[in-house]
Amino acid sequence: MAEGGRRRSGEDHISSLPDDLLHDILARLDSVRAAARTGVLSRRWRHVWTQHPDQLFLGNDDKLPYASFLDSIDAVLAAHTAPTVDLLSIYLPHSDGDAPHVSACRVAPWLLFASQRVMGELHVFLPLQMRLLPTPEAEEEEEELEIPACAGATRIELRLDERWRLRIPTAGLFAALTSLTISAARVEGSELSALVTMRCPRLKDLSLRVTLCTVSDISIRTDSLESLWCRINNTSRLEVIAPRLKQLTIHDIESHMISAPKLEELDWACRAIHDPHHHVFADVGLGRHLRLLRINSKSVTASLLQRFDSVDELKLNISIPQDIFGYQSFLNATNKLPKCENLSARVLVNHHRLVSVMLHLLRSCSTIRKLSVALYNSHGLNSMHPCPLSCPCRLAMNCKTEDISLRSLEELEISYFTCSQEELEFMEQLSRCNKAVLKKIVIIYYTYRPHTPLTKEACEKVRSKFCSNIKVEFYVSPDMVRRVPFH
Repeated sequence: MAEGGRRRSGEDHISSLPDDLLHDILARLDSVRAAARTGVLSRRWRHVWTQHPDQLFLGNDDKLPYASFLDSIDAVLAAHTAPTVDLLSIYLPHSDGDAPHVSACRVAPWLLFASQRVMGELHVFLPLQMRLLPTPEAEEEEEELEIPACAGATRIELRLDERWRLRIPTAGLFAALTSLTISAARVEGSELSALVTMRCPRLKDLSLRVTLCTVSDISIRTDSLESLWCRINNTSRLEVIAPRLKQLTIHDIESHMISAPKLEELDWACRAIHDPHHHVFADVGLGRHLRLLRINSKSVTASLLQRFDSVDELKLNISIPQDIFGYQSFLNATNKLPKCENLSARVLVNHHRLVSVMLHLLRSCSTIRKLSVALYNSHGLNSMHPCPLSCPCRLAMNCKTEDISLRSLEELEISYFTCSQEELEFMEQLSRCNKAVLKKIVIIYYTYRPHTPLTKEACEKVRSKFCSNIKVEFYVSPDMVRRVPFH
């Protein structure tokens, strides 16, 4: 009996498991390299990982030398025999020292493998190239990488090398592709336009951070696209005709024509001042309404704000130049804000009175229910570089509150609070406004920034300015994520 037990204990039970179960076990491992090591468990396991159809995640978890890691990627792809792969993810992390240059010809076989096998997601991430200035030999360093048609891929994310010129063949479709991201590469404008317009019939999400090989136009005409994020350098003019487009982010496009009647969210992040003659929104938003309008440019311009009658949420990045003209431009641009329920303002008031700036915003948008203000660098810099004594922000009339009626304001949130005199003055003026429905004020103090320490006395001083039915809460935060109540 004991002898029979010993025979049974020596049996290879692992080898008798069905393939589906073995594949399920391998799918729970972190990487292909970990799956390959299971070959030591059983003779049958030695090649099971090469037939695994679910995922190939190739990351340098073992901290191999860079050249060895690249060789291991090639070896894994060469050994893999499954006819299809649901996920291929190749991630080349930053090394502590200077990472060896990865050539385009090294990456090309990876993309060819993907075009033949991937029936789901493809991710290829190269290390970011820290090139602050172009080098004289930039043209000599340029390499070409062909992007073959991946008929089965549903999602493609490529972070490549800014020196590489992508070549996109005219044959073949990305028939199943719904999401495409291309970052850090060079491409011909005509090839990029053709890729999106003619070769991706199901594309819904598109993100482009590329440079055109020569200054040229880009035309995106698609019936399927719902989200577009673009920073396309060397674009002379961008044309987008997308009847289903809902989300649009534009970075540094000097001229464009956008037709997107179902647009709900617009993020304007251009350094150039909005010019309605060059930045055309021909048919955008249902009834001149947006769910979200975010303006991240240096200058908030009236022409863009007045393009829409109402928005659910308005986010402004406000940086006012030091001179009188800069402040007057700010007043003109924000005299009439779209009707909105939530207003978020990132205010960089280095030169002008905070009280005047904030009260002007409140006058311009009296329908808001929630106001969120981030006061960046407002402490100390005003005294270093003050505006001229004749600046309108210094006029007493601009600090009056009699004409401000906050009939809808229910909540106010102030982040980057520093206990500066100007901030306390703004709280004093706010307390005098007509604010019948205001219920809560939230103030966030970041401990990692050098400024006046937050004290209980300062908190009570602020609370004393408001009625007892208005809840004033203070929080301290050591970073941008965590925050704890301050009592």
